[in-house]
Amino acid sequence: MTQHKFKINHYNFSGTELDDLVHTEAPHFHFQIIYPESEEKREKAIAYLKEHNKIYASFMWTTEILLFLGCTETTYIKSPTVDFEPDKLRSVLYEATNWFREQIGQN
Repeated sequence: MTQHKFKINHYNFSGTELDDLVHTEAPHFHFQIIYPESEEKREKAIAYLKEHNKIYASFMWTTEILLFLGCTETTYIKSPTVDFEPDKLRSVLYEATNWFREQIGQN
């Protein structure tokens, strides 16, 4: 997998910081990186995501969670949204988790 297939954008919306892992090829899928402060908060976050039928990926080796935010025309999160095939989302989510795992391993 190439290094440039994904990137992390850092945003600050009205004082709220957001790390957005984005697919750099169209269509551009966005995943918020959630950084729970503890395993307990991670478990609560996952329970909330499951209860509200959110699409996410979690890991056994770290507390971070990737939450699917949407799909846009460009890599900028506030660009217009676009339709996508569910199979494409599954494929990109799998690739994003692998890419993210590689990035965490480098730190």
